[in-house]
Amino acid sequence: MEKIANRQLYFILFMIRCNIAVAFLPVLTTADALQDAWISSMVQFFPAALLLLFFGSLGTRFPDLTVTQYSEMLVGRWTGKALSMVILWIFLHMAAIEARTYANMLITVLLPDTPLVFLIGTMVIASAAAAYAGIEVIGRAADLLFPIYLLMIIGSLLIPLPQLQTMLVNLEPVCARGAGPILRGAITPALFTVQYLVLTILAPSTNEPKRALRTAVWALAGGSAILIPIAIVTVAILGPVRGAQTVFPIFGMVRVITLSEFIDRIEALAVFAWGLGLFVEVAIYLYCGAKGLSQVMGLGNYRPLILPMAVIWTAFGIQVSKNVFQLLEFFKPLFFAPYALIIIIVPFTILWIAYFLRRLSRGRSGAP
Repeated sequence: MEKIANRQLYFILFMIRCNIAVAFLPVLTTADALQDAWISSMVQFFPAALLLLFFGSLGTRFPDLTVTQYSEMLVGRWTGKALSMVILWIFLHMAAIEARTYANMLITVLLPDTPLVFLIGTMVIASAAAAYAGIEVIGRAADLLFPIYLLMIIGSLLIPLPQLQTMLVNLEPVCARGAGPILRGAITPALFTVQYLVLTILAPSTNEPKRALRTAVWALAGGSAILIPIAIVTVAILGPVRGAQTVFPIFGMVRVITLSEFIDRIEALAVFAWGLGLFVEVAIYLYCGAKGLSQVMGLGNYRPLILPMAVIWTAFGIQVSKNVFQLLEFFKPLFFAPYALIIIIVPFTILWIAYFLRRLSRGRSGAP
C-alpha cells in the first residue's frame, strides 16, 4: 500500500488551506468585516477546528480504513455507499471551483486572450498525471513545492512592508461596529474546512494514521496563521472598502506596490504560489475522488478512473459558474454556510450515531 509521511500530509493540507487566502481573502470579500478582517481570521480557526475534529475523530477509530470503507461497516452497504457519494461530491465541486477561480484570475490579471477551457484543462491534466502516479508522488511533490510555495507567500507579504507603516490607519477603528461583522467574516473561511474531508481518504495512507488528525489540526493552525498577516497587509494597503470590493484583493494589493522605477508587476509571486498550491490541491482531490469511488464501486484499482474523471472535472470547471462574480456570491455565508454544513453534518452525524449504537450493542452483548 502506498504511504506518505505525516510531514507530507501537513504540507498538502497547509497548501489547501492557504489557497483560500491567496485566492480571494474570504474574511474580507464574503462579508462586511472590513478593517476587522484580521480579527475574523483569528476567530475562524476555532469553529474550523471543531468541524475538523467532528469528522476527523471518527477516522481515528478506524485508522486503517477510509470513510468509504468504515461507513459501509457502520450503516450497511447501500446506505454507506450513499453517504460516501455525498462526501466524494465535495472533491469534484471544490476542485472545479478552485480551477475555475484560478483560470479566471489568470485571464483577469495575466492572460486575457487565453481560452478558459485551455487553462482549466491544462491544470487538471497536470494534476491528473500526479494523481495517476499515486499518493507517494504527490507527497514528494509537496515536499519539493512547499518551501517554494511558502517563500512566495512570505515574499508577497514582505514586499509591501516599507509602505505599511503609513497605512496602518486603514485598520482603525478596531471593533467599532461590534462582534457581528467579525463573526460574519469568519463564517466562510471556517466552513472551508470542508476541504479537509480529504483527510477521511488520506489518513490510512500515512505512516502514522492515528496521528493524521493531529497533523491536520496543525496544518489548519498554520494556514490560519498565514491568513492573519495577509488580511492585515491587504486591508492596510488597499483600505477596507476597496479591499472588500476587489475580486482578488491580494493581487490588487501586490500590484499597487512598486519597488523601483524598473521593478513592478510583482503580483507574479502570488500567482506562482497559488498555481503551485492548486496543482497539489487538484491532484489530491482527483486522487481521493478516484480512490473513494473505486472503493464504492468495488474496483481493485483507482487509476482507470483518473482519466474519465479528469475530463468530467474539466467540463464541470467550465460550467460551474457563469463568471467569477457568481462564484463569489456562492461563497457568501447565506449560500455557502448551509451547503458546507449539510455536506459535513448530515453524513457524519449518521455515522457517529451508528458508531455509538454499535458500541452500545457490543457492550450489552459482552463482545470485545
